[in-house]
Amino acid sequence: MKTVLCAGLLAGLLVLALEECSALPRFSARTGAKCQSCHVNPSGGGMRQAFGVQYGRDVLPVPTWSEDAELEDFTNLITNVLGVGADFRTLFFYQQVPDTGTSAPAVSSKNAFWQMQGDLYINLRLTKKINVYLDKGLYSGFEIFGLLGILPERGFIKVGKFIPAYGTKLDDHTAYIRTFTGFSPERGRPELTGLEIGVSPGAYTFTGGFYNGSDGFGSGVSSDKAFLLRADAIWPLGKETALGLGINAFRQYESPGGHTTFYGGMGSLSYGPLVLFGEANLLRSEGGSAQSKGLVLYAEAGYLLLEGVDLKVSYDFYDADVDVKEGAQSRYSVGLEFFPFPGVELRPMYRFVKEEPTELRNDEFHMLIHFYL
Repeated sequence: MKTVLCAGLLAGLLVLALEECSALPRFSARTGAKCQSCHVNPSGGGMRQAFGVQYGRDVLPVPTWSEDAELEDFTNLITNVLGVGADFRTLFFYQQVPDTGTSAPAVSSKNAFWQMQGDLYINLRLTKKINVYLDKGLYSGFEIFGLLGILPERGFIKVGKFIPAYGTKLDDHTAYIRTFTGFSPERGRPELTGLEIGVSPGAYTFTGGFYNGSDGFGSGVSSDKAFLLRADAIWPLGKETALGLGINAFRQYESPGGHTTFYGGMGSLSYGPLVLFGEANLLRSEGGSAQSKGLVLYAEAGYLLLEGVDLKVSYDFYDADVDVKEGAQSRYSVGLEFFPFPGVELRPMYRFVKEEPTELRNDEFHMLIHFYL
């Protein structure tokens, strides 16, 4: 319980500075820009718009190297009605194999390459304000939706099959705030069929969602439903300072008679080369006589060491039931995000994994190679 209180205090301090969701939160915080400024999808992640493409190619990489490698007049638009994008992530990992005490492991560690992501994005512009968007992953996951930017105040209607706009769409699929809320492909299919409606007046964004509680095929789809409410804002406070605040809630009904509810807040504060980010979620599950109340947290600090190189430190925490003294787990990560050339990222990270009450020997080293368009 002491760990839960300490973790909650840490998250509370960080939630004083919140931001709009983005594939990499520090970029949104550093620029003071909303998700839809960089991405076609208003809730962030996936294909990049012109500003996102320009930022990823002109601002992120090492300047002297990118000048020699850059293509002149680069664009991800094939025609005025068709745009493309991509994210390919290959991971090399080293992981200690824990001794659980039941039987000695055959090996003390394991390592392998894993194709973490292979997504191709296609955006078809039917009119200036109506798009059809497809994100097809390497494995079974995909998003496909129509996007109508026809509402006032940069408002939109999104209808199709996609990941609900809950929390922060981190590019790390293993982040606890994604895996233990069910919004990561690590735990199956996070996409739901339904619609979202949002408006974005000034610094604010308000989003509501209505979806199937679980997806099937044809007549196999159940009548259970899921609902989302979200409100957030990001304010540029100065030339190199931005602050945001945000809250959201998601309820998913499940037969027979059960439901899961998430309440969360996320945030960031940027000041010059430093960006702080945090997200906290309460997870409540109710079904018959069984009930549980969980807590999942994420905190991150990023510091721009020099152009093209960011130092990153992060903290994950998860407790499936805060009323039970045992069973919490946490993870501390430290590493670099290095952008040597336009469209290329290298990310070495070392992770210290902790469990309660029994500490296992299961730390990890990751080397991520990311190609993006």
